[in-house]
Amino acid sequence: MGVFQHFITGVDTLTWNDIDFIHHTINIDKAWKETKDKNETEEHFRTHRFKPTKNKSSIRKIKVNDKLIHLFSKLRVNAPSNLVFMDQFGTVPTSTPLNKKLREIMCDLHIKKENFHFHSLRHSHVALLLSNGIDIYAISKRLGHNDVSTTMNTYAYLIDEYKDKSDKAILKALDF
Repeated sequence: MGVFQHFITGVDTLTWNDIDFIHHTINIDKAWKETKDKNETEEHFRTHRFKPTKNKSSIRKIKVNDKLIHLFSKLRVNAPSNLVFMDQFGTVPTSTPLNKKLREIMCDLHIKKENFHFHSLRHSHVALLLSNGIDIYAISKRLGHNDVSTTMNTYAYLIDEYKDKSDKAILKALDF
């Protein structure tokens, strides 16, 4: 489960063209259009489902580890589409089947966590990064937040958990 924490937002629109297997990066530069525009034909809507991201900062390139690149390489071998993840209808999976599959995986791994859903992996990713001393600004950019205050406000409960650890490191640094 941990390797998928890398790209929680943007997973629905991920195409094979977005993955740079050489440089180990994923390009996040589009969103998925859920509903048809007022004057749009059904045919156009079916074939033009990507839309711009909600803001400029959502467009980003994130580094990923070897393990994730390896998993993508295996997944790509018999890929029936340019979409990395798709449902049985050839479109991106909605949150309901994603959450159902996540619960199945968690059950198989004997992980019991109430109200845990696919988006919770994003919070887990932030917790992992914070626990490893990653700077909040770097995390904010990785998440595609417009402003670091968005990250700080959204993940304040996690940041507070690591304050004590940071305070000890500060005291140690000042105690020369």
